[in-house]
This record gives sequence, C-alpha cells and structure tokens, in this order.
Amino acid sequence: MKRISKEIKIGATFIVSIVLLYVGIEFLKGSNVFSRYNTYYTVLENSGGVAASSIVTANGYQVGTVSRVDYDYSAPSRIVVTLRVNESLQIPQGSRALIVNSLLGGVSVDLKLANNTKYYVDGDTITSGMANGLMGEVENVMLPQVNALVPKIDSLITALTSLVANPALANSLSNVESISKKLDHTADELDRLFHNDLPQLMTGLQGTVNNMNKITTELSSTDYTQTMAYVDSTITNLHTLSATLTSNHSSVGRLLNDTAFYNNLNGICTNANALIEDVKANPSRYINISVFGKK
Repeated sequence: MKRISKEIKIGATFIVSIVLLYVGIEFLKGSNVFSRYNTYYTVLENSGGVAASSIVTANGYQVGTVSRVDYDYSAPSRIVVTLRVNESLQIPQGSRALIVNSLLGGVSVDLKLANNTKYYVDGDTITSGMANGLMGEVENVMLPQVNALVPKIDSLITALTSLVANPALANSLSNVESISKKLDHTADELDRLFHNDLPQLMTGLQGTVNNMNKITTELSSTDYTQTMAYVDSTITNLHTLSATLTSNHSSVGRLLNDTAFYNNLNGICTNANALIEDVKANPSRYINISVFGKK
C-alpha cells in the first residue's frame, strides 16, 4: 500500500508539473488558460512577420493572441492565421484583421471593428489587410519626402563646398575683419568724444547760453520808450535840417540852390586855371629878377 501511495504521489506531482508548465508557457505567450476563447481565421498573402503568440488587439487593447500561422503549400499565396479571441468580444461582420508593424519591430493583429449588428461566430474567417501604422507612415510619407530632399541637400553641399573654396570668400572675410577694426576705432573715437570733447563743448555752450541770458536780461532792462523818443527826436531834427538845406530862405539853401552862384564859382575856377597856365607859360611877364643891380 505504501508503494502504491508513493507511485500515486509521484504521478500526481508529474501531472501538476505538466499543468503548471503548460500554464506558464501559455502565460508567456499572452494567453490565459482560465479564459474561454473563440477561434477565428484570417488569410494573408504576406504574413508581414506575424507569428504564433503575436497579440491581437481591438481599439488598442489586447483581446487575444495568434495561436498558429500555417502556410498553404497547395496555394502559395495563402497564409492562414489562427486567432484566439476572448469569447466576450463579439466581432461584427465586416470587421478586418490588420497586420500592424510597430516601430520597435514587433508585429500584431489589430481588429478594426465594423458597425454592424450581425457578428462572426466561432470558426469564421475575417477579412485581412495591412495597416500603415507608424512604420507604414514613415515608409509611405516620410521616405518619399526624404528621397526628394536628398538631391537638394546634395546640391546645397556642393554649393557650400564651392563657396568655401572660392577665394572671394576669404577676401570678404578679410574685408569684414577690416571693417570690424574700423568700427572698433570709430567706437573708440566716439567714446573719446563723449568722455573728453563733448563735456568741453557743453561747457562752452553753457557759457554762450549764460552770455545770451545776460544780453537778454540787459535788453529786457532797457527803457525802450526813452530810446524810441530819442530816435524820434533825431529823425525830426534830420527832417528839419533837410528842409533847411533845400529851402531858398536860408543862406545854406541859397548857396546850394542858386545857379548864378554856382556859375560865378565855376568862372572863378576857370579864370584861376587860365592865370596859372599863363604864369607857367610867361613867367617873365609877372616876375622880374635883378642880377648885379640890373633888371
């Protein structure tokens, strides 16, 4: 009896180990042996890397796993993928099983559920397809743009190489350096102007402003009424003098306005000039010189 009991224990232990091993393997595959599943099939022309134990998702949530991937040797374009999906998920007819390539290289099956009140039953075949996914977007959208951009980048690099090799660039850099030095010198001159010359100039301007203020003060203190009275008196005297000089009733006016007086003076001047000329021509007529008692 003891011997049989020992054998039973060994058998029971072996069976439990096998069960635990199976449960562990299924767990590592992503399956829960304690959950009930429905089996569906989908047919692919290209497996796209899907394999047994690949996860099956619906709206981003794992609802099952791929249990098998079988190649139909009688029809090389048929690859049958067996899907084990939790029986709680009802898959509407018209849904699609899309193969999705992730960025990290993993492959999964995504169920795109249709809007239908009729559902697939256990053992039905679901229409398959290839989803773009992130890698598909990169391949279909970004790669063409990158391919179109490569020639432009190559042309840009060629142009930059040509520009760097052009001696004019070195000359331009030298000119820029020279301009920079001149700007530095100008900045130094401006700094000297603001710190040395400008204060002196402002001091001179301040003195000028002070002088102008002094002149303005003196002008403001001047008695303009008395000054204008003096000016009016002077102008009146000038008018009186002018009237006297132009009047025939005054001696000066008569002298300036009498034509006979002018003619007489002119005649006297003419006779005087004639006398002087005659004296020069005939001095003996007017001057007698006696030498040794004789005339």
